[in-house]
Amino acid sequence: MLLTIWLEIHIKLKSINKMFCQCKNEQNFDTLQANSNICQVCTAQPWALPTLSEEVLWKALLLWKALNCDINNPSQFDRKSYFYPDLPMWYQITQLYKPTNVKWHVPFFVDSEYSTERTIHIQDAHMESDTGKMIHQWWEALLDFNRAWTPLVEIVTLPDFTSSDEVVEFLKELQRIVRYNDIADADLEKWQMRCDVNISVREKESNPYGTRVEVKNMNSFAAIKRAIQYEYDRQSDLFNKWEKFDQQTRGRDDSKWESYLMRSKEDALDYRYFPEPDMPPLVLSNEILEQLNNEILEIPYQIIKNFKEFWFHKEYINAIIADKEILDYFLFFEEQWFDPKTIAKRIVWPISAWTKENYKSINELNFSKEQFQKFLEIVKDWKILENQLKVIIDEMLKSGKNAEEIIKEKWFDAPAIDQWELENIVKLVLEENPETVQQYKWWKTTTLWFFVWQVMKRTWWKSNPKTIWEIITKILG
Repeated sequence: MLLTIWLEIHIKLKSINKMFCQCKNEQNFDTLQANSNICQVCTAQPWALPTLSEEVLWKALLLWKALNCDINNPSQFDRKSYFYPDLPMWYQITQLYKPTNVKWHVPFFVDSEYSTERTIHIQDAHMESDTGKMIHQWWEALLDFNRAWTPLVEIVTLPDFTSSDEVVEFLKELQRIVRYNDIADADLEKWQMRCDVNISVREKESNPYGTRVEVKNMNSFAAIKRAIQYEYDRQSDLFNKWEKFDQQTRGRDDSKWESYLMRSKEDALDYRYFPEPDMPPLVLSNEILEQLNNEILEIPYQIIKNFKEFWFHKEYINAIIADKEILDYFLFFEEQWFDPKTIAKRIVWPISAWTKENYKSINELNFSKEQFQKFLEIVKDWKILENQLKVIIDEMLKSGKNAEEIIKEKWFDAPAIDQWELENIVKLVLEENPETVQQYKWWKTTTLWFFVWQVMKRTWWKSNPKTIWEIITKILG
């Protein structure tokens, strides 16, 4: 059975104010007192009219550019009748008939090796206002309008997906796009990015699309992947039994690993769309379009392609693109014409490991960018051995000292150890550790690393561990 998937994605835009009023566009509703962030406009008081936020419009246009959209100019807003009490005006302002952003495409990588590319085509990406929140407790329902009229972009794809892996990797790419360009935080756990998945199956590609089932209520990539697999198995089983079913919307109970029927096509709501009478057509000026054209955006797909040109392996790529601050840190030094692999090598292992261990961001290191730049210059000069460089960067992370200061303290700038002197130090270490020598002779060869480490410390990390290894094995036979 062939699987066909298309998505409806809602992303909460990151702006100071709500979409149509001056109330704060709060991101953390769990910590906000109920109904403390409302006004006459977002609670639909008489004669209070909406006014589109310029910042919201600009964030939506940035997303349009990032996703290669065509633009409707003019575009318009439409009114969607709404049947639940969490919007006090009983309608939602959205864009149905003539959305601002239409017909775009998104290239992305679909495998962990970044070797296979796919392009997904989009029907439209339109702006709309969010609803409030209903809180059910005991025999009453409470209404919190703090979230009402906060700005969303809804992205509707074409049925281009053929697997759950493609869906997840596309959503990750989309999340990186909005985060890299400060369009949205897109935190799934906080429902700042949510996705409805439309799924159908058919026997072969030449057949028409099967009956569509929309699955809602998912807030993690893993849950989306499980929901797709469950629905594929469910529909395939019905198809093999020759059982028909209507177009329907289903909720997802991930704790039970199953979905449940919410409504069928016959129960579908009639939203009675019509042009929003309180909002004039949206006409973008030449100045706005020119400013948008000159805006430089960070596109994860293109960044990954650049990393592949640097011959980065996937561990480097994954570590750098996973966090916007780490990416910016890398790009800052890459723009200073340092070797990209050298920068990535130091960031990915010692620095990234330190930030995770100490629960800090890369902008909270114990040393400054100027200090790290000096360290990279030392690496570039090839005057310090690799094992010494590891000691230096570790010490910088612990103490915040300058690289030159650490080099002086540890005598890394002392003359190199010659072969004769190195052999004498090896013999001395072996004489001081007779029990460990005996363990080696009893075929416990891992003790060699103990000797190498002791010699390295005796030589202030100026000797080559490979050379030490060869001398030890030669002496011990």
